[in-house]
Amino acid sequence: MAQYMLLLHQVPNYNVDLPREKFIEMGKRYMAWADSLRQKGTLIGGEKLAAGGVRHIKLKDGKPVASDGPYAEAKEVIGGYFVIEAKDAAEAEAIATDCPHLTLAPTNWVEIRPIDDMTQMRQSAAAS
Repeated sequence: MAQYMLLLHQVPNYNVDLPREKFIEMGKRYMAWADSLRQKGTLIGGEKLAAGGVRHIKLKDGKPVASDGPYAEAKEVIGGYFVIEAKDAAEAEAIATDCPHLTLAPTNWVEIRPIDDMTQMRQSAAAS
């Protein structure tokens, strides 16, 4: 089985004005979906990402420089992620299409990224 990361894209703070009841209902939908994947043995992990405290590290003149982010002008952010196991990309896509993130706001979308198996690279590095 291959692993895939589902990156949950959204408009910044799209849910900041939700009433408490709606926010709780939204959380329950994510938890129920994740629990169903966990019961099938498909879910590896996942978390909601915090909105604040983001730092970007880039090289400037060959030295790492840290800065704040995401910026106010950002059109979208990654609000969370799931790591799943699927037999192939088609199965990963089928799992992603059922993700509640898609139905919570018309601007939300899910990016599916295959995760490279680094086992051989780790073994080679350990042997040298």
